[in-house]
Amino acid sequence: MKKFISWLKSHAGLFKTIFILSVMIIVVGELMSIGKTLSIQELSNTFSDIPIWKIALMFLIGLISVLPMIGYDVILNRMLDQKQERRYLFETSWVINTINNIAGFGGFVSIGLRSEFYGKHHQGKKVIQSLSKIFLFLMAGLSIYSLFSFFVVLFGHVNPYLQQYWIWLIGGGLYFPIVLLLTTIRKEGYVGGLDNRSKGQLILVSFLEWTGVLGSFFAIGALMGIPIDFWQITPLFIAASVIGIVSMIPGELGSFDIMMILGLSSLGIPKETIVAWILLYRLFYYIIPFIIGIVLFFKHLGGSLDQRYSGIPKQLLMEISHKLVVVFLYFSGIMVVLSATIPQAFTEFKWLQHINPLRFHIIVQFPSILLGFLLLIMGRGVAARVKRAYLPTIILISLTLIYAFIGDFSLVTCLFLLAFLVIIIFSKKELFREQLVYSWESLTVDGLIFGVLTILYIIIGVYNMPSFPHRQHRFISFFLFPSERVWFSGLLAIIAVSLFIILFVRFLQGQKHQIGEALDEARALHILETYGGNSDSQLIFLNDKQMYIYNNGEEDTVLLQFATNNNKCIVMGDPSGKKEDFSNAIEAFIHEADVWGYLPVFYEVSEETVMTLHEFGYDFIKMGEEAHVDLPNFTTSGKKMKGTRAILNRLDKEGYQFEVLQPPFSKDTMEQLKEISDEWLGSRKEKGFSLGFFSESYLQKAPIAVVKDAENQMVAFANFMPTYSNEQGTIDLMRHSPSKAPSGSMDYLFIHLFEYMKEQDIRVFNLGMAPLSNVGTSRKSFIQERIAYLVYEFGSRFYSFQGLRDYKEKYATQWVSRYTLYSRDSWVAYVMISLLIIDNAPVEPQPKLYGLKKILKRRFE
Repeated sequence: MKKFISWLKSHAGLFKTIFILSVMIIVVGELMSIGKTLSIQELSNTFSDIPIWKIALMFLIGLISVLPMIGYDVILNRMLDQKQERRYLFETSWVINTINNIAGFGGFVSIGLRSEFYGKHHQGKKVIQSLSKIFLFLMAGLSIYSLFSFFVVLFGHVNPYLQQYWIWLIGGGLYFPIVLLLTTIRKEGYVGGLDNRSKGQLILVSFLEWTGVLGSFFAIGALMGIPIDFWQITPLFIAASVIGIVSMIPGELGSFDIMMILGLSSLGIPKETIVAWILLYRLFYYIIPFIIGIVLFFKHLGGSLDQRYSGIPKQLLMEISHKLVVVFLYFSGIMVVLSATIPQAFTEFKWLQHINPLRFHIIVQFPSILLGFLLLIMGRGVAARVKRAYLPTIILISLTLIYAFIGDFSLVTCLFLLAFLVIIIFSKKELFREQLVYSWESLTVDGLIFGVLTILYIIIGVYNMPSFPHRQHRFISFFLFPSERVWFSGLLAIIAVSLFIILFVRFLQGQKHQIGEALDEARALHILETYGGNSDSQLIFLNDKQMYIYNNGEEDTVLLQFATNNNKCIVMGDPSGKKEDFSNAIEAFIHEADVWGYLPVFYEVSEETVMTLHEFGYDFIKMGEEAHVDLPNFTTSGKKMKGTRAILNRLDKEGYQFEVLQPPFSKDTMEQLKEISDEWLGSRKEKGFSLGFFSESYLQKAPIAVVKDAENQMVAFANFMPTYSNEQGTIDLMRHSPSKAPSGSMDYLFIHLFEYMKEQDIRVFNLGMAPLSNVGTSRKSFIQERIAYLVYEFGSRFYSFQGLRDYKEKYATQWVSRYTLYSRDSWVAYVMISLLIIDNAPVEPQPKLYGLKKILKRRFE
């Protein structure tokens, strides 16, 4: 015996799992059984004759009638000397009792569930003893009512049909005295040892439970307008309940129903009325509380699974719920608009009726069009996960539910909307963003949906004009519309909802907060000088970007520089600063951007950053290759450099010289540099963001390499870009005077730069990017890269990238790939367009243009 008990204890976890799975199977089975026994059509017909306030009152009575059963679990937890959180106790007790009501099996399901919820921290023997005492008193209230009913049948003037059940009533009535006697005689064990206070409380709870059962049945009948004879119906109800419980049939289905139909028919109540009465009783006392219990059951089961699997199940469920809400809103909105636009189609094609979740049979044109478009715009707010969309969506669905009740009651529609409300409430935490930033992707989707629906509606109006040829040839029958007046009311609704959409989008956008901060040179320099930078770090001092600084709790350690276009924050290059904090900094930046509705795009980053961002779910495309020169091994000797040596010798003979100027630079020096830059630019405008532009404050921050002619006049220059390490050196602006600089001057400049940085112990010279080099040219390339290639190739208006690789190939000893990473919520074409806009944005402040001037500028630029 001891071995058997030991074996049971060692496999307790397995038995618990089997029990939970069994309960789940019972629950699913009962749901399927209920689905077969309940006729949606019958419920619809029944509800159609009952005022809405009476239905609401039935719903409330059903919930209140279940509440007394919570007392069992309050007493049980006191017997186990444990205090549960009130919310947990209420929810778990509701689950236990409502599932037990439906599942039946003589209350054994409730024992298992109570053991699972409340017996985890106690010895098995104590839990079983406490549960057995609770179990004994579950039927005490029914037994008391059985005794009462027996005397009513025996001494009262009841229908002769009811007198045949006296044996069941006396049998049920004897249960309570026997239990009371046994629990009084036995002083301990599974039956005895219960104090008088607990006995009294259990008897009271059981009596209130069965009072609630009986009371809900009577109340629903009274609200239906059925004359209630308490002395006749009570014995019948109690006898039917006793027989149902003894049979252990789930929810007493079948036996209870048959007895009640026969008994109530003998009292002169029409059979159709009885069926409706029992149907409503089951719905409001059993099924609705049971559905609420199922939701709570899976909530607590999900909580256990969530803890076991590190929160992944909850995240998946929340994500699925959010997706369902978005799909439901968009699909419902489209179907409502279509049902108002082409109502004839919903008559001709039955499949349209079946897939339409909001089945309004009598619907006015104006509110239907209004409702449909409002559902669509709410869908956008929810899809964007904006907090402000939550309350308006709840209000809209609630108003739709009221409209469904008042306008044309449909049970399917009401159940759909109620389920919809529950899912929205459940997925509230998915709406975490502080504002809506209406992305081009969202505008494209919404524009297509709104545009197609609006154009279709206008076409319908034109098609139904008296002068339209369809009067002779009706080639699209379901395009026929009820009347011109009705169509016009729908058009007014479209105009009205358009204005509302503008206001609602503005409401969702809020104050339009932007992340990051303006350049703070001291903080940026502290990070770069303390922890180092990269070949792009110096671009922050152009002051054409925002900066994001990550603090590890002690000091600033990481710097990111970015510019914002639409909902995309374009981050330039790799992070700068402490490498150990890069991952945390990127995560913090992505999180902050996400909260405010932005999607980061990481532009021209290294493979190391690609691997970091890939873990955050980012897709990537190759943007080109960066040319690196191995300085320690660089030489101008050899056949390959023959032409370069000739250039060096020629310019040396002509008196040209290389010089590195150190800041600060004089006014005269800056004027000469500006003159060279302006001549080199000609009519073209400066690029910014990923390339430097002529800015005195920017150029004053690092040395400048210049080429001077024999008269000591500058003819070409290139400014250094400090990388704040000896690993790599690079330059930014490379400009020469077309009228003064000889051919080969830039080669002359580069060769001397290589030699200069080699003397400074710098290992690699970065010649910069060859954009889209070896990108999207193969048939096997990613489609994203091929799209990127097309957009970038045809969209660049400033620099021609042809020949860049060929020029740099002369010096490059290694080509390093650079990538652009973007969120999967972004479309690659729009990512590339944003990059083009940012990269080609004018660096000088532009005058604001309005109206026709703005349109003409965009058209002819």
